[in-house]
Amino acid sequence: MMIRPPLAFIQMALSASPSAAAAAAQRIHHHASNLRTASLPSSALRQQAEEAMKATTPPKRHASIISENTTVENDTNKPMPEPLLPPKRVLIVRHGQAQHNPRAEAAREAGCAFDEFLRLMELDDAHDAELTDLGENQAQTARERYALSDVELVVSSPLSRALRTADLVHPPSESSESAKRRRIAIEHFREINGKLLNAQRRARSDLVQKFPHWCFQAIPELDESWTEELESREDCSERGYRGLLWVLQQPEQNVLLVGHGGILNYTLNGHANVVLLDGRQQSNTDSEFEEVRCVTKRFGNCELREFVITGWDSAGYNNGLSNGANQLEPVITLEEVTLSQDL
Repeated sequence: MMIRPPLAFIQMALSASPSAAAAAAQRIHHHASNLRTASLPSSALRQQAEEAMKATTPPKRHASIISENTTVENDTNKPMPEPLLPPKRVLIVRHGQAQHNPRAEAAREAGCAFDEFLRLMELDDAHDAELTDLGENQAQTARERYALSDVELVVSSPLSRALRTADLVHPPSESSESAKRRRIAIEHFREINGKLLNAQRRARSDLVQKFPHWCFQAIPELDESWTEELESREDCSERGYRGLLWVLQQPEQNVLLVGHGGILNYTLNGHANVVLLDGRQQSNTDSEFEEVRCVTKRFGNCELREFVITGWDSAGYNNGLSNGANQLEPVITLEEVTLSQDL
């Protein structure tokens, strides 16, 4: 069953005054583990949110700030600044297994070097690689497991394997209510670009015919960005960062985002203005000896993770930022709020 504890707080944050929004964002940002109230009726959720908003003393902060190389425990009474871009719930999914994945992903799991990983993908390369039969099954299984019902916006990479995964995990519907939900493909979340044919997308007109229920207005007709050189880590992470800013600026509050292992890894773990936070709470059914996945671990095929993401003025946010952060750009925090097995 999908647990959606942050939603009531997000709604309050978006409808309240700036100071109240900051208080709500702070609750989401640092106490996501206390919001696991999926069994409560809507009235109880609203009451709990209102009580949190009325709190006059900021709670003691105790959140794990994750970077690629370090984990810092931040424990201070310093209040959070007001959010620049209000929080929203984003479900991030990596596409199912595609044609170029089987050997390369197996080797990566076994600890191979990046050059070997790249070599194996080249051996199994295919233009705009499609899902394998296993990938199709993974996406259908994810649909049954996660049963997403309140998604308002679906955002995807324009590569076919991501679009197909999105349609299987959260199928389009003919109902009038579902028809209002936007499905948008944007370039920001495509895989690490260049060199490999699986990273080269189809012409927009071909995508429109193949996926007629998607909006491709944000991408050019031809794939002008693909080159024979592999995109740098810095350029890739910057592209993903711009995509997250775009998501934060959309009006919808519940977003499904489908992307790729490389771009997600580089964006979440490699951009100086992106901060990962771990706000998960282990469920009572989990074994105390069961190892909990690190939030920085690379996404597996069709793995879904739930985040509350917020945009902050970088001048007022300095917890967990690296020295390379751009002080002229917003800081984006992504707090993972549920364990995968709880979704």
